Amino acid sequence: MSVDAVKHQASRQCLVYSQVPHRMASVSAVRSCLLAGLMVLPVLTGCSSSVSDTSEAEPESAAGPPPALVRVQEVRRENVAPRLVAVGTVRPRHFSVIASAADGVVDEFPQEQGHFVKAGTVLSKLRVQSTELELDEQRAVLAERVALHEQVLLPRKEDVQEAQAQHLASEAAVEHAQQRLKELQSLATRGATNPSAVDDVELTYNEMRHRELAAKAVFQRVLAGAREEEKQQAGARMQAQEKHVAWLEAEKEKRITRAPFDGFIVQEQTYLGQWLSKGDPVVTLAQLDEVDVELPVDQDFISQVAIGRSVRLKISGTRDPSSPDGRWTGTVSSIVPRSAWEVGSRSFPVIVRIKNPMQGPGNAPIPTLREGMVAEAEFFGRMIEATLVPKDTLVRTSRGTFVFAVNPAASAEAPSVRQVMVRPGISKDGWIQVSGSDLEAGMQVVTEGAERLRPFQSVQMLQETSVE
Repeated sequence: MSVDAVKHQASRQCLVYSQVPHRMASVSAVRSCLLAGLMVLPVLTGCSSSVSDTSEAEPESAAGPPPALVRVQEVRRENVAPRLVAVGTVRPRHFSVIASAADGVVDEFPQEQGHFVKAGTVLSKLRVQSTELELDEQRAVLAERVALHEQVLLPRKEDVQEAQAQHLASEAAVEHAQQRLKELQSLATRGATNPSAVDDVELTYNEMRHRELAAKAVFQRVLAGAREEEKQQAGARMQAQEKHVAWLEAEKEKRITRAPFDGFIVQEQTYLGQWLSKGDPVVTLAQLDEVDVELPVDQDFISQVAIGRSVRLKISGTRDPSSPDGRWTGTVSSIVPRSAWEVGSRSFPVIVRIKNPMQGPGNAPIPTLREGMVAEAEFFGRMIEATLVPKDTLVRTSRGTFVFAVNPAASAEAPSVRQVMVRPGISKDGWIQVSGSDLEAGMQVVTEGAERLRPFQSVQMLQETSVE
């Protein structure tokens, strides 16, 4: 309400009370008129002070705030390589649960957890008494069939001599009968003998000749040995028995569990007196002369990893004795082309293989790298040309990430800044790649004091400092 309006309202109030009949006037009416007059004074006083304050503040707002003090750096354009740090776990190259190949009771268990064993070392042995008895029986049967086979293949010397003698005797008898037949035939031509006698001698000669043929055939059969079919039958029976004995020996060998490779027993699965069924575990064996580190690599970087590439690793609790900085050097041996997408992961397992030096004697070595150690690997991708700004220039908000770039200033004016939205990328020392903006090499960006700035605010630049 203005001053004039207040004065007008007070005069009207006094006029109303003055027109009231004299008999109705009272002290309260006079007090009301005086109170209305007094109310005018504070209003007038307040209005005058307000006007005075406004007139004094106008020159200050017209001058504006002073320039903000900031430090700046120039934007760079350099070649950088993508860098990824992945954390994985050391595990054995080969890891096997050695199982029993047969049923039985554990009779021997010479190894213990933590022992180093060579390939072929006995890990456990089941009771084999029944198998041994059956083997002895079948070996005896095999010996019998081997002897029968040899008998069929090679005739006895005595049988050959007997058959030869009978053959020679038959030849002599034939010669004698032939000579007797010739004599009687000569006498018969001169009529000096009975014709019936000649016939008897001729029959005897024919009989002797047939006996000589039979003796010759027997001699040849004995000398040649058994028939080919008999030899094959005897050979087949012998081979079948050999296979049966070999099968029993294999069954006996199944009851002995041996180490399939050089490694460390990391877990015992049985002990003396325990019944093992076929397939039950005996020990868990790990090969540690080489170890693998499985590293999860995000899908955005997996194309930068290649098989055969060298990788530097930092493994907690141990150092590579051959490296000055203690870091280990491995080689990418495989890249698994499948992520655990069912549970929301988009990382692909990358297997890095490392030689694991052993300490101590050859029969009880101590591995430098052990299963379960944490390994941190550093991957570098292909070089790309990028726009770089100091990391201190980034201002991160819920709306995104931005930097303050310095606008070119007129000769008589202080420079100002503008807000530039960026997408951070690859880091390099104290610098970081930015994209999605019009920043170019040589432009200046604010490194200190950006959190207090507003767009298009004037600034005063302090002495530049380098960002290491």
